Amino acid sequence: MLGVDLGTSHTVAMLRHPDGRTRPLLFDGQPLMPSAVYLDTSGRLHVGADALRLGHADPARLEPNPKRHVDDGTVLLGSDQGIPVADLLAALLGAVAREAVATTGFLPPAILTFPAAWGPPRRAVLSEALGRAGWPASTRLVPEPVAAARYFAEVLRRPVPTGSSLAVFDFGGGTLDVAVVHADKPGIFSVTASGGADDLGGLDIDAALVEHLGKSLAGGEPAAWQRLTEPTTLAEWRARRRFWDDVRGAKEMLSRSSFAPVPVPGVEHAVHLTRDELEAAADPLVRRGVSETAAVIAAAGLKPADLAGLFLVGGSSRIPLVARLLHSELGIAPTVLEQPELPVAEGAIIAAAQANSAPAQASPAPAPAKFATGVATSATPTPTSATRHDSPPPITDTRAEAAAPTSAPPVSGPPVSGPPLPRPVSGPPTQAAPPEEETDERLRAAPVDPWATGEVAAMPTTADPILGPSSPAPTTPPYPGSPAPPYPGSPATGHPQYAGWPGTAPAQPRTPPGGGPVSATKPEAPARTTGRRRRAYVFIASALTVVLAAGAALAWVFWPDYRALDYHPLSEPRRITPVVPVTSDWSDAEIYRDRAYFASSDADSNGLAGVVAIGLNGTEPIWTSREAGTATRWKSMVPLPVGVALFTDLDSANDYRRRMVVLGADHGNLLWQRTLDQDDEVFFAGDSAVIADRPGKRLIGVKLTDGTERWSQPDPTSTLSTATKVLLATTPKDLGGPATVFGRAFEPDLSDDPRVVQIAADKSARVIDANTGKILTSRQNVAEPKDEVVAHNGRLIVLQPDDQRILSYRLDKLGEPKVVYTTQAADSQMKDVTPCGDDRVCFDEEISYDAKTTTVVALDVAAEDDTVVWRYKLANVSTIVPVGEAVLVTTTVPETTLIDGTGKRVWTHTGEAARLDGGNLLEFSKALSLSPSDPALTGRHLGDAAVPLGSLSDIRSDTCAWSTSMLACAAEKDFVLQQFAG
Repeated sequence: MLGVDLGTSHTVAMLRHPDGRTRPLLFDGQPLMPSAVYLDTSGRLHVGADALRLGHADPARLEPNPKRHVDDGTVLLGSDQGIPVADLLAALLGAVAREAVATTGFLPPAILTFPAAWGPPRRAVLSEALGRAGWPASTRLVPEPVAAARYFAEVLRRPVPTGSSLAVFDFGGGTLDVAVVHADKPGIFSVTASGGADDLGGLDIDAALVEHLGKSLAGGEPAAWQRLTEPTTLAEWRARRRFWDDVRGAKEMLSRSSFAPVPVPGVEHAVHLTRDELEAAADPLVRRGVSETAAVIAAAGLKPADLAGLFLVGGSSRIPLVARLLHSELGIAPTVLEQPELPVAEGAIIAAAQANSAPAQASPAPAPAKFATGVATSATPTPTSATRHDSPPPITDTRAEAAAPTSAPPVSGPPVSGPPLPRPVSGPPTQAAPPEEETDERLRAAPVDPWATGEVAAMPTTADPILGPSSPAPTTPPYPGSPAPPYPGSPATGHPQYAGWPGTAPAQPRTPPGGGPVSATKPEAPARTTGRRRRAYVFIASALTVVLAAGAALAWVFWPDYRALDYHPLSEPRRITPVVPVTSDWSDAEIYRDRAYFASSDADSNGLAGVVAIGLNGTEPIWTSREAGTATRWKSMVPLPVGVALFTDLDSANDYRRRMVVLGADHGNLLWQRTLDQDDEVFFAGDSAVIADRPGKRLIGVKLTDGTERWSQPDPTSTLSTATKVLLATTPKDLGGPATVFGRAFEPDLSDDPRVVQIAADKSARVIDANTGKILTSRQNVAEPKDEVVAHNGRLIVLQPDDQRILSYRLDKLGEPKVVYTTQAADSQMKDVTPCGDDRVCFDEEISYDAKTTTVVALDVAAEDDTVVWRYKLANVSTIVPVGEAVLVTTTVPETTLIDGTGKRVWTHTGEAARLDGGNLLEFSKALSLSPSDPALTGRHLGDAAVPLGSLSDIRSDTCAWSTSMLACAAEKDFVLQQFAG
């Protein structure tokens, strides 16, 4: 999923992978793309850094801030060229789409943010730009403050209780937008008041600084100052723009230091600007922003003290004076990040995925653009119609039903620079057509919540759960602004099967399960019955026994290796006292073999991490430990045979490095620790931690027991790039144990296949023994680091995107590959390759980047000829998780569908489901959340009815780990262990 914040000065796009990893798209290597557009003499529109570079040659053809002209209709570029503002915005959106396609191979479902104060006319311009850029009509729009609120609550984990309000202060390059956002219910926010100033932003502070410098330059260097203020030649215009750029750079530097030099064109020596001078020049502007904030808070009927928080976003928010004045004037301490430009784009993903924000509705096709935003080639797709948002009041992050995309006439005219934009993937406008199989009637009835009403006490234990809708609350913990994978150890591939060893960020959230009502009443038996009636009851009972036995036999046929677990109601919580208080800062739980590990960190304890180890059947901790030390922010925990590893988040004060700490299993003592670079990745295989050392351009193996380096292999050299991909070899056993809702195994066997595979930029592949570092085999021309590759059960499966075919290599030799599948249509695309059995891989295939055409396919890679085992048509596929030879497929609608090993749909519902083993599932009634919640649980043997287990109480469900019988979670203030089977 793609979140886009089209800002006045910069555009940010955050990409969320199906396994929950979130990272920004990079434009020229940077997460921020200047929102600048340049019109060249041939009529082509250039954007971003290219536009700024071209603008130095001819400034009259450059518009650095097109969003500021949203009310003007057109912008004059060049001598007499009036360019529609919608075309300028569409050029920027087209650049984002091309970068997304280059990164992922397709255009993901997207969410675009807009200022809360924008009414229908302004949003119509944005909708027109979406249509002209060729984005689908299902592209969703989310108010910027709602997106920021979701980031504040879910990523930063700051408490915003239901009924409370959060103020969002968005101080960008060109505008100030202030809003008060109300928490209607967990995960649902609405804007209750908004305001700000369209003429107040970082650009205005730049202008104030230029004016301040001009007071001295006008007297000391009058000629140079006149050339800067009244340029007459192109050279003088270029000098003026460079000077303004240098002033802006000095302003940004003064956020970190006390003074900064400013070169002045035509002057020998640079002038020095101090932070005091910056604050003196900016003070009136910032105070105006503070006044606007107070007015918006008052318009919401609140006082500053009533707020749950004040969140600062936008690049200009990092000026220290901003937070200081807001704090002193309003009496509430604001929250501001190192890179405040990024939270809105990332929060948009959370808000849209969580609450399915209202999509931009299809509208009549816009008039053909004089300056097209596509590339004028035969490969240019036909754009969809323009998209429009619903009427503004009320602005919330709930979504209406999406309108189906409609086609629009091709846009004619000069193209934007850049490669052709593939046709975007449609978002989730409507629910996929129901499959042909008959649906259980119980799934069609109106959902209710028996756990809330107490009706569960009367439910038969074999009935499907009756789980009511709730407000999901997903989270995305990755560090804001990190261009690297957001958690240590995440492999380069985005596939959930291999993702998240040292902590997986939640995947895009889903709405809760629903089921049909089951009669909880029994007819009262008469006091006496005749012998005939008793015999009739005996006959009926016998017949019922036969039917049930037949059903059990059928389930045994489909899942012979995994019998139904002995599910029973949740046991009373066994409460474990934390070493460090459990708060919203960070907590985690893991189960490994016969014990559970719990960890927590609290800002009030200076970021100290406390860990507790306890036996699954124990009543007292085995040990407690504080030896992990402190960190600005902790990220994740991973259980290991030798103990437990903890990872910190990226530390902006330490060049975005992070720390890995390993505590011993026996006593919780510090075994070893290591500093990781922001791009380093960690994989656990055999008795080693394999580290992709990006700065060192090497792969190293360290001993799990003491962290000593046991081997090192330099990365293959390439003139193309230094990028590499590393992946672990998995076995069928890894698909048959407990796993997260995204498919990450809780307890993989590290020793059953201790091999790792490295894919280099020169397309070579090599298989390395993780214990010794020995290169077992290698081969050239296998895959690129960006390609989808799976190493499973002795095979290397490669999806070749150029030829759209799947190849299979023997992992022990990497000899000649076997072509196991080729797409049937020239315009087909494949993705999400996942092992789904001993010799099976599953993937989804779609046509022309249209997610509504998706088909899930299972292949038998060991078969000699016909490798296709089954196909199942299912639109908008997002994630595939194996359950033995069955698969759980989640969609962007969102829904979860269980498809058995023969390709038949078993059930479809809208809840979270996770693998317990190859034949059993654990289902949650609510999306997993880091905030305390009360989800209902059910256990299900594949092919059988679900068994209600009961409801959790004040559990941070996103921290939970499970075995086939036990559940370990962080609660509101402590940790709990509960048994649900066995």
